[in-house]
Amino acid sequence: MSAQNKIPAGTILLSDSEAFGCQGAVHMVDPGTGLSSFFALGGDLVGATGIAVEADGNVLVSKDRQYPGTGTLLRLSRSGGTTTQSVVADGGNFVAPCAVVVEGDGRILVADLFSRGPGAIIRVNPVTGKQTVLSVSDSMIDPLRPGGLCVAADGTIVVVEQAGPVAEPQSARVVRIDPTSGTRTVVSSGGALVSPADVAVDHEGNILVVDANAFDDFSGGVIKVDPVSGAQTVVSSGGSFDSPAAIAVEADGSLLITDNTAASGGPTLFRVDPTTGDQHVLASGLPFRSLTGVKVVPGA
Repeated sequence: MSAQNKIPAGTILLSDSEAFGCQGAVHMVDPGTGLSSFFALGGDLVGATGIAVEADGNVLVSKDRQYPGTGTLLRLSRSGGTTTQSVVADGGNFVAPCAVVVEGDGRILVADLFSRGPGAIIRVNPVTGKQTVLSVSDSMIDPLRPGGLCVAADGTIVVVEQAGPVAEPQSARVVRIDPTSGTRTVVSSGGALVSPADVAVDHEGNILVVDANAFDDFSGGVIKVDPVSGAQTVVSSGGSFDSPAAIAVEADGSLLITDNTAASGGPTLFRVDPTTGDQHVLASGLPFRSLTGVKVVPGA
C-alpha cells in the first residue's frame, strides 16, 4: 500500500460480519469524532471475524466457514481510493478462524476454534499462504478452544481459551504460547473468566481480557490479568456493557471495546478509561450490524 493510500495512524478499524444485509464490511472510525466510513464492503467479507494490520498498511481479515466458502484469510489493499480483496489462504487447516494477528517478523497467526477438532493456532506465510499448525491440543481432555489472540512485546503469543466441554479442565483461561515450540502455559484460569472473547496486551505488558458473561446477570466486562502472577483485576463491568466481544489498546492506553447488544443501543464501540473503568460511547448504531473485531492502525 503506497504512502498516499495508507490509513492514518490511530484510525480504528472494525470488522463486521453482517453489515448491510449480511454483506460483511470493514469500517473505519475517526478516533476523535467517532464518525465512521467504509474501508471495504461486501465481496468475500460476509462472515468476517478477526482483523489485523500489516506493516505496509494492508488489512487482514479472517472469515468463518459457516458462511459461503471455506475458512479464509483475506488481505485488503487500497489504491486510488479503491479497496481490493485477495485471498491469502483458505481451506487447509482452517475451519472456523476467529482471530488474526501479525507477528513482528510479518508472519500471520490465525486462531481457529475448531481446527483439528479441539482448535488450533495456525501460522500463515504472508507471501505463499502456506499454513503451519503451531499449537494444538492432543485430545478433547485439554482442548485449545481459542478465542482471541495477541502478541506481546517479547513475541510471546497470548490466547484466551473458552471453558472446556468436559469436567476437567472446565475453567476458561488465559494461556501463553511459545512462538517456536507452540507449548502452552496457563497464565490465569477461572475467577472472573467465564466467556473470554478477546485479549490484548497494554503498554505495560498487562493482559486485558474482554469477557461476555463474567459478572452479575451475565453482563460482560474487562479483566486485567497480571502476566506473571495471573492475578485478576476488574477494569470495567456493568454500565452499558452487555456482551462485549473485542478489544484493542490505543496509543494513549485507552481501551476500545465492541459490544453488539450494548444497553446504549445495538452494536456499539466504547472507549474505556483503563484507570477508572469509565465507559464512553464512541460510535454506535447503523451502519454497524455485527462487530467482530477491532484494531487500531499503528504509527510508523
